[in-house]
Amino acid sequence: MIFAVKNQGESNEKFILRYKKMFFQTRMASKIKTTRYAVKAPSKRKVREQAIIRDAYRKANANQYD
Repeated sequence: MIFAVKNQGESNEKFILRYKKMFFQTRMASKIKTTRYAVKAPSKRKVREQAIIRDAYRKANANQYD
């Protein structure tokens, strides 16, 4: 649980920004997004296809900077 107490002389906008910063630093937003829907684990074939695509992109980027 995340909570914040408004400091004396702090504007509402500054307080909200500070709370949002604390919220995103705890990675709660990403955890909520990932558990929002039930997702099947990818098949071995799909994992392999994604690995091949990643490798192609890495080679392309390596050639660009050489």
